[in-house]
Amino acid sequence: MADLNKPKKHRHKRHYTFMIISGDSDGSSGGFHLGHVATQVLAFTIFGIFLALVCFLVHSGITVSSLKKYSIQQDLKIAELDDENKALTQANSELQNEVTQLSQALNQKVEAEAQTAAEAEQQSIPTQLPITGTAAMIASFDDPASSEIAIEGLIDGDGNAVTAEADGDNGGEENAEATAVDTSAFDPILILTTEEGSTITAAGSGTVTTVAGDVKYGNSVTIDHGNGYISIYRNAGESLVHEGDTVLKGATLFVVGSDNTKLGFQLKKEGAFINPEDLIEING
Repeated sequence: MADLNKPKKHRHKRHYTFMIISGDSDGSSGGFHLGHVATQVLAFTIFGIFLALVCFLVHSGITVSSLKKYSIQQDLKIAELDDENKALTQANSELQNEVTQLSQALNQKVEAEAQTAAEAEQQSIPTQLPITGTAAMIASFDDPASSEIAIEGLIDGDGNAVTAEADGDNGGEENAEATAVDTSAFDPILILTTEEGSTITAAGSGTVTTVAGDVKYGNSVTIDHGNGYISIYRNAGESLVHEGDTVLKGATLFVVGSDNTKLGFQLKKEGAFINPEDLIEING
């Protein structure tokens, strides 16, 4: 049985008094009383606020540190990118210089090729007199149906061929009388007579298409100049070129000896014979 006579312990309630003293001149002060529970609640609240503040400060410190590290990393990346940009700018400048140089070189090459092509085109026009050294030159007409060389030097003022007839009067002296001949079926030809040791040359660059015999002159060489012009060289000498050969302007076709001093030279344009004197350059 419990001892009823034992004195009971009494729990004392704690009370807290907070004093707030104002700075008034009259020295008045005020206060308020909090109970035990209210004091504990207030203490825990203050502790919670303090703990939250500490956590906030710690978190802020960690965040600031992380931001500093991130900022440093970003600065390093920016510096690296800046260096790369400078390197790329330098490389781009060098490439631009190379492009400029290549463009200039290409333009020069195109100009040189165009000039070369123009020179080659000019060289392929048969304008050069097809014989070296001195030569006598007579414009005449060639009759394809005849086996005889055309009459030399008998061309009238209208460009027509004429023949000569002998006259036995005046003590046997022969007087040549010119008779006009229809040349519609004849082909213009330039007959050149030179001296031994001269050479017969290509009037222009081109390709040798035929090397054949000629009933009037012995042999003939035909050159296609690739621009509508064809030149024909008729001579009794031995040809120094062959079919299919590519020849340059001035290339030797025949060497003139004692028995082949005569050259029959003809030109065609677009398949039709033309007067060689209309195209070739004659000096002297």
